[in-house]
Amino acid sequence: GIITSILLTGAAAFVAVFAVVFLRYRNLKTSILLLFTSVSEIILIVGIASFIGWNLDLPSIAGILATIGTGIDQQIIILDEAVEGTLSIRQKLKRAFAIILGAYFTGVVALIPLYWAAAGFFKGFAITTIIGITSGILVTRPVFSDMIRLTKE
Repeated sequence: GIITSILLTGAAAFVAVFAVVFLRYRNLKTSILLLFTSVSEIILIVGIASFIGWNLDLPSIAGILATIGTGIDQQIIILDEAVEGTLSIRQKLKRAFAIILGAYFTGVVALIPLYWAAAGFFKGFAITTIIGITSGILVTRPVFSDMIRLTKE
């Protein structure tokens, strides 16, 4: 059914992301850390949605997918900052977080009107995306940057 299709598509997307990240950075540990962080982010979003009693409908699942996409983008920013330049790893990660926080606030500001204006259909998208990007900023991005810092030191 549709759940099987969603799971197969998600698995294919993770394999594709893993392959691209591995080809870009040529580092198995980094590639695995990126995927582990993304999977933990999905678990976190679903857990928070369950905790607040939010039923995941199709727009909510689309919000989770959007969150994972932006999360992977942000993790790649962290990786690129950690690899490039002559600054210390701590300074590089601070620079990466400045970029990520700007993207976070832009996303939230764009999603709040969607939540208020959209009766029903896009409300789930807005809620799960806000939950996802907020948990990413507060939990998964800092953890990912710490894991990358520990592998680089």
